[in-house]
Amino acid sequence: MSLSRSERNRSLMGVIAAMAVVNLVYGITFPLFALVLDAQGVSKTMIGLNTMVQALAVVILAPVAPRLMERIQPAKIMQATVIVLAILFIHAGWFPNVWFWFPLRFVIGAATAMLWIASESMINTLAQENWRGRIIGIYSSVGAAGFALAPLLLIATGTSGMLPFVSTSVITLLAALPLFWSVRQKPMQSQSGRSGLTKVILLVPAVMLGNVAYAAAIETISTFFPLFGLHLGLSSHLALGMMTIIGVGGMVLVLPFSWLTDHVNRMGMLVCCVVLTMAGLLAMPYLATVPVVSVVFVFVFGGVSAMIYVIGVILIGEQFKGAMLATATTAYTACWGTGSVLGPMIVGAGMDWMGVEYMALIIFMIFLPYLPFPVRAWIKTSRQVNASD
Repeated sequence: MSLSRSERNRSLMGVIAAMAVVNLVYGITFPLFALVLDAQGVSKTMIGLNTMVQALAVVILAPVAPRLMERIQPAKIMQATVIVLAILFIHAGWFPNVWFWFPLRFVIGAATAMLWIASESMINTLAQENWRGRIIGIYSSVGAAGFALAPLLLIATGTSGMLPFVSTSVITLLAALPLFWSVRQKPMQSQSGRSGLTKVILLVPAVMLGNVAYAAAIETISTFFPLFGLHLGLSSHLALGMMTIIGVGGMVLVLPFSWLTDHVNRMGMLVCCVVLTMAGLLAMPYLATVPVVSVVFVFVFGGVSAMIYVIGVILIGEQFKGAMLATATTAYTACWGTGSVLGPMIVGAGMDWMGVEYMALIIFMIFLPYLPFPVRAWIKTSRQVNASD
């Protein structure tokens, strides 16, 4: 189906709105649920396991998602999942119990995953190659805005009672309104099944494993940064405010950085972002409490670290087309789910064992074994460019 410029723009608006909703859901549920459970005396390990269930749904859904997109229009899938998410938030507020939240968060994770996979498949289909970095930069920037809005909402509503859950439900529906104006495209064709997912992961391990490491980092920060900040001596409002600044950094800085990806070696830029993120993690316990410096630090950290994810999306759109694109996008989301499962679980247990103040160091150790993959891919692409010259 060939789209006019107006139809393409409407569809882009809907897809971008979907990403805002995805990040809003993650940005709110992870710290909100963690703070509620922590106030009930639930251990960090159990909080990590509860968070893991939401992420685990992404991994389990991944092999099924391409088949669903073969049968159902992506726009319809995204519209339905937004309505489901709004209903689930109300139920979470009605029953604030760790055991009830295990199955509830699994369904929230499945709905969010489907919204995410469908939106990323569409954004790479709609984005033209010469504008790919900038279009995906806007897409990611609006998504980061959803992440930045989440802590502000919690500051405004607090974390007790029904108000934060009802507010989340309403804002989710409002943020998703452009989805209902999207042009309904035909179902997407993909190479579904676990074999197809494994194939694309092995083709671009530096991209896929990067999403595992980044997801482990950002979902851990979303879950435990308020507790980490409290341990460092910050107030809960200040810790949530710093999470907002991390999101604002992702929202603002990914725009110029994404423009840059259209003009430089993208794999080399990925290496730079990974190294700077690791350096930021080592500095975090020391700089997060310094007035003024802490604001600049978390702003830059948010923007640089977000580019690990953004560059991955750009590289997938660059390297995969047609039937393989939906499968590669699904694999990328599955890798995110894997990182989201491992991150809070590993770091939560590590914090119980070593102390809350070691959160950033444990995340650093997750990145360490990943670093050789993008470095090797960068060297390989540089040699190919030099050989062609």
